Amino acid sequence: MILRYSLRYLVARGVPALVNFLAVAVYTRLLTPEAYGYYVLVIAGVNVLNLVCFQWLRFALVRYLPAHQGQEEGLLGTIGWSYLALMFLVGSLGGAAAGLVADARWRSLMGVGVLLLWAQAWFELNAELLRARLQTQAYGWAMGARSVGALGLGTLFILSGLEAYGPLWGLVVSMVGIGIVFAYQHWRVIPIRLDTRRLRLLLRYGLPVAGSLAFNLIIVASDRFLIAWLLDEAHAGIYAAGYDLAYQPVILLMHIVYLAVYPLIVKAWEQEGKPVAYTYLSRNAQLLLIIAVPATVGLVLLRDAIASLVLGEAFQAASAIIAWVAVGTLLDGMRVYHADLAFHLGQRTMGQLRSVLWGALVNIGLNLLWIPRVGIIGAAWATVVSCGIALLLSIWWGRTVLPIPWGLKKGLGISMAGIGMGITIGVLKASMGWIGAGIVGIGMYGVLLAILLKEDFTRICRNIRLRI
Repeated sequence: MILRYSLRYLVARGVPALVNFLAVAVYTRLLTPEAYGYYVLVIAGVNVLNLVCFQWLRFALVRYLPAHQGQEEGLLGTIGWSYLALMFLVGSLGGAAAGLVADARWRSLMGVGVLLLWAQAWFELNAELLRARLQTQAYGWAMGARSVGALGLGTLFILSGLEAYGPLWGLVVSMVGIGIVFAYQHWRVIPIRLDTRRLRLLLRYGLPVAGSLAFNLIIVASDRFLIAWLLDEAHAGIYAAGYDLAYQPVILLMHIVYLAVYPLIVKAWEQEGKPVAYTYLSRNAQLLLIIAVPATVGLVLLRDAIASLVLGEAFQAASAIIAWVAVGTLLDGMRVYHADLAFHLGQRTMGQLRSVLWGALVNIGLNLLWIPRVGIIGAAWATVVSCGIALLLSIWWGRTVLPIPWGLKKGLGISMAGIGMGITIGVLKASMGWIGAGIVGIGMYGVLLAILLKEDFTRICRNIRLRI
């Protein structure tokens, strides 16, 4: 079941990821580093506010929908009411904040950012509703339509002379269109009203999660604002291009596993008992490593070639941070998508908040220390250190809530396979080129996995044959 859902989400998120990957290549060629810097700063700000204000609703929806079978209307009605209330609140605060900004360009960008925040929050809320209901095909169509529409419209708007506003308006228009469809399909028969008992349940679970995600985004995105402040917007744009080039492939692959496994873990925890849930948790750790290790190794060893292929000429300096960001992303993904599940299942999400808070504080401190001294590479170093600290703290505090299985023996085997892949690429890169060396390296990784994880590999192949 895990394999089946993972493959479905691979398609559902893989196509949008390729489109987003293409968007980095297109935008870094059509925009100047300064314009791209403005664009990524708005996106980073919207993402922070989205997590702080709306993410708790999405997490609570996925966590509690399986426990409300036959009573979905009451839960969804409260969630819908909460979304509208938050929409009014952030709109009011955003308008007031824009009025206090003297720079006319930033004032208008903040206005577009509020519209983008509304649209993104509504889109992602409905995407999580589809995921909670295991409607993977509809989920895939929605994600694909958003990415293709945003890139197409964003490119058109840039060519029309909108510069940094172009990709922002592309996102707004594409998500508003899909959001209208969502409203008609899922909400027209839901009575939008407040149930205070359910709201307290959602807040008790969701607010610490929202706080932890906000602090996690500080780890991921605060460096862009600090680079813009300590250096300039052009350096922030270059850094963001390299960061996204390393971050998106690794986190996407790990997120695909999480999308597939987490609803199954919650369902098993609520309806089938702890032993079944622990089986899914063990598979989760194994799949996360199997899929993320080769992506990280490939980015570390082939960073210059990948940057040359994807990024525009003015952004080539970003290749220096790709390896560091890839390693930091692997550490961050193992915390978010596995270690933190102890707090989710145990419904003690304050522990998750504590671990990521310390990671965020370390990240900001190291950024302030290193960016003035060594430039954007210092921000990448800060990412690795802060993500590693947050992961260790999550493991340490999470064990007192719920001991999460990690499968260290299998994890060691996967790591050894990754090392073998890295050695293969390093030896062959000069003679075969980066594409040929990468293909052979992936093949070597698969062979080593089959040898080191023989039992699991045999079972997976048998399951695939049965499905066929």
